[in-house]
Amino acid sequence: MIKELLGKKLGMTTVYQEGNAVPATVLEIGPCVVLQVKNQKTDGYDALQVGLGEKRPKSTTKAMTGHFQKAGVTPKQFIMEILIPKGTKEEFKPGQTIKFSEVFNVGDIVDVVGWTKGRGFQGVFKRWGMHGADAAHGTHEYFRHGGSIGTHTKIGRVLKGTKMPGHLGNERVTMEKLKILELYPDQDLVLVKGSVPGGKNSRLILRLSVKKPRKISAEKKSAA
Repeated sequence: MIKELLGKKLGMTTVYQEGNAVPATVLEIGPCVVLQVKNQKTDGYDALQVGLGEKRPKSTTKAMTGHFQKAGVTPKQFIMEILIPKGTKEEFKPGQTIKFSEVFNVGDIVDVVGWTKGRGFQGVFKRWGMHGADAAHGTHEYFRHGGSIGTHTKIGRVLKGTKMPGHLGNERVTMEKLKILELYPDQDLVLVKGSVPGGKNSRLILRLSVKKPRKISAEKKSAA
């Protein structure tokens, strides 16, 4: 079976387990619709193209409109390819719906891929956490500057990697080894322990983690 699905972040809440308050993020995962099935013969690899979220036909290009019509589905907002693991015997068809209950279970260790909040163009204070110059009597108009970016004449250029103002946020970030606390199949909701990048209603990818937490790994070694 496939190991990842598309979804969106709804917000955060608190789950009580054995008297402890555990922070959790509420995710709405799927249902994802299969748009195209790729295989070794035609494409060179096995994968599914899936879509999530409704999109206005008015905002859809003619090429994509024909692509959706060929699959027999309405236009989708979020489209992504999901690799089909080797040895999967299940057959997929365009227009088929995949729910998260077919992929994930309570207690699974997952990775969440999201996009951080976009902060626009920011200075060095907010972007890099710099503290600025001393606010003494001899300092003028230089309180929030990043300092010198120049070098000696021998180099004569600004070195790569110098921390300067620029675009902040809206980056793809992966939170690894999170635990699924609760599942609500009727509402397509998944509660994941901890925080997840992005704002409310931001898109994300939920996938089964390849890595395992240190605690689980240590328990397996001791059992062996």
